[in-house]
Amino acid sequence: MSRRIGVVGLGRIGRMHARNIAQEPAVDELVLIGRTEGKLDAAKAQLQSELAPEAGPDLRGAHAPAGPDNNPVISTVVLTEDWTDGLDGVIIASSTHTHPELARTALSAGVPVLLEKPIGLKLEETAALSAEFEALDVPIMVAYHRRYDEGFQSLRERIHDGALGTIRVIHSAGHDHFHVDPEFIPTSGGVWRDLLIHEFDTIPWLMGESPVSIYASGAVLDEQAYADSGDLDTATAVITFESGVQALISGARNIASGQDVNTVVYGSDAAYAAGIDSKTPVISTEPGVSPPESTYADFVERFEPAFRREIRHFLTVIDGDAASLTLPSDGIVAARLAIAAEESVRRGVPVRLDDIAF
Repeated sequence: MSRRIGVVGLGRIGRMHARNIAQEPAVDELVLIGRTEGKLDAAKAQLQSELAPEAGPDLRGAHAPAGPDNNPVISTVVLTEDWTDGLDGVIIASSTHTHPELARTALSAGVPVLLEKPIGLKLEETAALSAEFEALDVPIMVAYHRRYDEGFQSLRERIHDGALGTIRVIHSAGHDHFHVDPEFIPTSGGVWRDLLIHEFDTIPWLMGESPVSIYASGAVLDEQAYADSGDLDTATAVITFESGVQALISGARNIASGQDVNTVVYGSDAAYAAGIDSKTPVISTEPGVSPPESTYADFVERFEPAFRREIRHFLTVIDGDAASLTLPSDGIVAARLAIAAEESVRRGVPVRLDDIAF
């Protein structure tokens, strides 16, 4: 089955999605969609260099599909009223404030959507958009990519199979290797809605139960640009669930040793972790333990397999052979935790999620 897939937003995430989907054999045409022809032409040229046969894994991706190269047509479309014409699906990776209108346009035209998170920055907006988009009965996935990561999926299965016994405590780290672009900080949503939003989605999904409160704190330790936007570069939080289980979360920008994203679940019978491997950027001080030979440069490299699985799942959703694992309404819990975390930082006390109204 031939497919014509569009990508709106050609920043780092959009270009990564464009590269990944162009390598999928079932995609015949990739449509780059943006506001200016100059930027579209530059993005197309960069993508073509990444897809060239002589390009190495640093450009093509370490997990690029094996076998003959896919050679889709790469076209460009300026964002006008008819930008959805002829598309079988679209990935929206533009600035957050553009997400609602772009998704609404595509879904109203019957075009399935893979939408980068978040769908909105305000809780009431997230709830309203979730109801609106899901009522249209057109496939939509929100890009919480960890739900497509094999390690996190396996961890969830072990929790639900009872392999850990009684869950005691969860430790989770979301540590970026580098600071974000200073120009991105004011519109990013901040450390809670941009960085740790993934922990806020993943941990309740792993547990299969609802969080009841969060106690959060943070600071700006070495980059004034965050403080200038009311943001933080280092943050911690404790989430308490209905069962009494607590999840201890840390988030940080600019961890020099490398990208570090992992979740450890400790139970009465066993402990399991997702994200701890030979590239985990932690050096043991115990005698005879070797440091990692290399670490992940950034989240794109760390989660490349998950991003590719997410794309492949989107293609099966388009074909009607699978359902979305990440509906817009699935993000409401994460949004509520992020807003409660901000309130907890302001007040210096734990905040119950029941107190965060739509």
